[in-house]
Amino acid sequence: MPRPYTRYPCGIYGPRNLVRRHARRLKRRLQAEALGLVADEPPVLGPGLEQLFSFYAPALEAGVYTVTLEQDIVSAATSEKLTIPRPGDNTVSQKFEVVAPRFTLPDGAVHSSFPPQGYGALAKTLPHVVLSDPHLPWDRIASALPDQKSPDWMRNQVPWLALLVFTADELTLSASQLNGPGSLFANTSLGSGIRQSQTCTINMPITDVPNILSTISPVAALPPEPSDDKSTDLIFVPSAIFSELFASYDINGNPVTQTGPDVSRYKYLAHVRDINTTGMADAGVEDNGVFGIVVSHRTGPLSNTQPQAVVAHLVSIEGVESDYMNGLWPINAGQTPYVAMSSLYSWNFVTLPEGSFDIETTLVNLGSGVNVLRAPDAVIQAVDTSTQMGVRLQKRLEDGYTLTRYRTATGEVSAAIYRGPFTPTLVPYPLMPGNQGQEGSTWLSNCGTDLQIMDPEVGIMDITYSVAWQLGKTLAVSDQAFTTALGKLRTSIFGAAMNNAKGEILRERKAYKDRKETIVSLTETIPRLNTLHRDTGGLFGPGGSMSDRWRRTQPEQLDLSYHGPLISRIFRKHADAMGAKLMMSSNGEGTERYDEQNMPVSTDWMVVLTWVLDKMFLYNIPAHYLIVDPTYLALETLRFFHVDRNWTDALIDGALSLGNNLAGVDQVRQTIHLMISEYLYPSPPVSPPPQFPLYGFLLHSEAVTQYPDLKVSVELVGVSDDAAPMLRHENLDVSEGVMLCLLDQVPGNPGLQSITFTQPPHQQSFIAGAELDEHHIKTLYKRIFTAEGQTPDPTPWDAHHWMRPDDPNQPVPQQPQDPPQDQGVPHAAAVFKWGAQLDPEVRTLLPVSWTNDVNGVLNYFGVNPNDPSNPFYYDAIPNAALAGIQLNNPIYQLVIGESSSSMAVPKGQSPSSSTFPFPTAVQHAASHPFNLPHRHLQRRRIGRMPPALQLTTADFLRGPSHGPPLLPPPHSRPNRSPRTGPLFGNPPEGDNPAFQGPAGAPQYTISCVPIDNDPSNPGIPCGTGIPKDLVFKIVQIPDSVTPSSSKYLLQSFTIVLELAGGDPPRWDSCLLSGYTGPGPSMASNVRFNVLVQVENDPLHGRCLALRVLPRSTTGSAEPRMCEEMTFILPVCDILKHDPAKRIPVWITPSYVNFDPVTGVDYYILSFQQK
Repeated sequence: MPRPYTRYPCGIYGPRNLVRRHARRLKRRLQAEALGLVADEPPVLGPGLEQLFSFYAPALEAGVYTVTLEQDIVSAATSEKLTIPRPGDNTVSQKFEVVAPRFTLPDGAVHSSFPPQGYGALAKTLPHVVLSDPHLPWDRIASALPDQKSPDWMRNQVPWLALLVFTADELTLSASQLNGPGSLFANTSLGSGIRQSQTCTINMPITDVPNILSTISPVAALPPEPSDDKSTDLIFVPSAIFSELFASYDINGNPVTQTGPDVSRYKYLAHVRDINTTGMADAGVEDNGVFGIVVSHRTGPLSNTQPQAVVAHLVSIEGVESDYMNGLWPINAGQTPYVAMSSLYSWNFVTLPEGSFDIETTLVNLGSGVNVLRAPDAVIQAVDTSTQMGVRLQKRLEDGYTLTRYRTATGEVSAAIYRGPFTPTLVPYPLMPGNQGQEGSTWLSNCGTDLQIMDPEVGIMDITYSVAWQLGKTLAVSDQAFTTALGKLRTSIFGAAMNNAKGEILRERKAYKDRKETIVSLTETIPRLNTLHRDTGGLFGPGGSMSDRWRRTQPEQLDLSYHGPLISRIFRKHADAMGAKLMMSSNGEGTERYDEQNMPVSTDWMVVLTWVLDKMFLYNIPAHYLIVDPTYLALETLRFFHVDRNWTDALIDGALSLGNNLAGVDQVRQTIHLMISEYLYPSPPVSPPPQFPLYGFLLHSEAVTQYPDLKVSVELVGVSDDAAPMLRHENLDVSEGVMLCLLDQVPGNPGLQSITFTQPPHQQSFIAGAELDEHHIKTLYKRIFTAEGQTPDPTPWDAHHWMRPDDPNQPVPQQPQDPPQDQGVPHAAAVFKWGAQLDPEVRTLLPVSWTNDVNGVLNYFGVNPNDPSNPFYYDAIPNAALAGIQLNNPIYQLVIGESSSSMAVPKGQSPSSSTFPFPTAVQHAASHPFNLPHRHLQRRRIGRMPPALQLTTADFLRGPSHGPPLLPPPHSRPNRSPRTGPLFGNPPEGDNPAFQGPAGAPQYTISCVPIDNDPSNPGIPCGTGIPKDLVFKIVQIPDSVTPSSSKYLLQSFTIVLELAGGDPPRWDSCLLSGYTGPGPSMASNVRFNVLVQVENDPLHGRCLALRVLPRSTTGSAEPRMCEEMTFILPVCDILKHDPAKRIPVWITPSYVNFDPVTGVDYYILSFQQK
């Protein structure tokens, strides 16, 4: 996702940007305090605040401009004046163009949209887009009004972008209109084979737009600009709908006579929000973000009882009020059935009936199911603990382990247990202090296999740290910059340490002097040379002779190699000294260490340190190492964990092992480990100390997909404000809805008090009314203030209903009751237009009358009875900022822990803040209570763990606070709400009830076996109590595919099983009672996706529907792509019944332009014989 527009770019990005930005702010503040100054920080909004603007127009709108130069020169002596150019001379001018998007948007222009692509929202929802550039909606002029004489001039401005919602039927052109004899495009250059996209657009050259038959377009009225795109996506809006979208209404909601299209309503449907982005995964890369918001005023279908697909288009309304369009107004729908509009961005979503998904329910479910990251409790409790091995295995699962297939170095295939760095229990650190004499790190290995641990009680190898070591080495090898820097750093340390060690040895024997010592000794050497000719007694000793001069003692043979005893004894000392020098900063007098806020002495050390710290923050670690089993993080779950520093140490040691070309102990690596340790635990200590992850959570929910900037706030107690509250906050996968947050505090006092999840201000959804259906609309008037210092109050001032005029299907009761305070309050006659049909076809909010009504009601209730001259609210002019606040859906919060700042919920109002505790443990029978080890970790230097906690028993991997499993709700993947309606198609033609699809369609062989099928006794085992992974094998019969089969485009392949539920009589005829597993997945054919849903059929009751859907922009697949569609349905609890009794399975292949046909097959499911 692109970085948001900001007035104050922070300049620090990457996985550790939160910590580094916080450290920079702290350093600037401390430096300013030391100098007696005020820190120069940008005036960004405080956390939780936002500022709204009705518009954010640029200094110059897009277009071509001319600059003319004229200069007046005045003589200081004579006061003569000369104007250049002189009269009659050529003027000095220069043309230039202000470039802005016109027919297409650049990449990254749309920050987000709601509802997201393919997701659903209630029918009353008004879709919106969030634009990365806040100026974009006003980069072009869409209307000459309001002009400078209007009171609206400084309060509102019409954007050139509008967001409109349509059903597919409203925009779909017929085959004859696309390619038939009477094609709309007969006079264009498109040729034949014209097709609409998935969002009903057609891309065509701009120059062809005027040539479209039976169609008018505001694009044809636009004067060309040099930077214009050559083509654009067009949608063909029916003239009747276009006329409604650009009709004029007065402030009372009555139609106004007009001479052309009117775009004035859209000035209320775009605004700008300046927000504090603290706690947001995507927008949080900057300290503040300024976003443009464009809201639709048209809803999806209002009378739907089933989900219905719609499409949203961000269209250009530039030229709608042009003379060209005015001359064609009113549009004759008989002669001109369509108006072509340029669509700059579009997406599909689904409108849902009342009672479907909403964010409030999602947050409540997340809070009620909060747990730690490990195997589901149902799996843990199902382990047979009657044996010692079973007890041991259960404890391993409680500690976050999983079983995996493991191949030994000699090639044997075996089983092993392992886990990732995220653990449900607190692992002691360090596990092996001072390993191999190294005080700078827990680990020091040359191959990683010595980090494997055999559990003697179960006879299974624990390969956790060995896997981490190998991963670290693999990641290092793949990073060329790190590998190069590490090699150069090793060379610097090794070379300097060898030279200094040799110098020390030779200096002890007076056989070596460095340059400085040589220069100093010259002051004594020269005078001694001058005395040689005077003192001859020293030429030879007493009793000696001149011949002794040829007798010389043999010098001592010194072994100055790296492995020699002399060098080995002192090498580490000199290596550590050189490492300390390389850790320094070049700033100032060179007395401070490099801390990422200054300049380093060694750029190689900077690269190595950055890489190491990134890996401590688990950056670029493959997801399957972090989440070792997908069942640990099912959909709609919130899982907390501790971070095992031993795991990250093993990973870092694997990376640092590169470049070691010497046998024996790698002392250079020990030095680098010590440098890292000195950075993390500086001596003397600094405040705040360097931060690294100790705790965190993973969130897997549709809330992350629908709100990518879901705000996370952390409340700490007893912790200095100088430390960053969150260390890493990132969406690992927005499409899958996975969020990661890392902290350096654990729950406790002092420590982590609470974590709050809040809808982001710029991604709040908008609704047309608190209630809206095909009969009425209800507006709640929020307490909005223009007076400063007012306490926020979620209780609305008033509420009012409008009934649909001339309703063709009057509801009972006809008129909802308004609150007593609404009596006597003036309201607009109409604020919403349904249309004339039974199923409303207009479905538009009337922004002009609605905003004036809201503004009038707020002025009415905003009177201050104690001081009428200072009202709580007063504004004579409604504006887009007011509309943006009023249309917003309420903000919901989820609080984990005990928040001292939880929002109070007024009496009689729905709660907007739900609070749940952190995961806690339950008491086992015959055991004492345990708590999840959420205790504060004291910062300490490595290598000081008491000997009692060293590796002495097989239990060393289990934390000292290890306890029984925690109590979450039963592990399950929440399915969508059961859908009620017909699930089956027509019966097949002929006398073969198992025939699949219409006559002539391709046929498939379907079978179902467990993934561990026993060839000696094949089939599905019944009633074992052990969940099974079922393989549904779907293979196309080659002989059933003929040349005429190409017309059978597969839209879906549905397999339906009856569910027994709580009805014992149905057990013998049902395979499953229900399904709560992690969901199905395709086995090999990635052209398809498989979805599961529990549905209620009127005839068959509760059923499990497994739908295989093509991953295609067209929504269908050709027969050649469907040769194999096998998928796996994991964790199925098979009911106990008679294996000889056949269970029916219904098969429904759905093809384009064919009615679905359902066949029933009693031979797909086969069972093991007892």
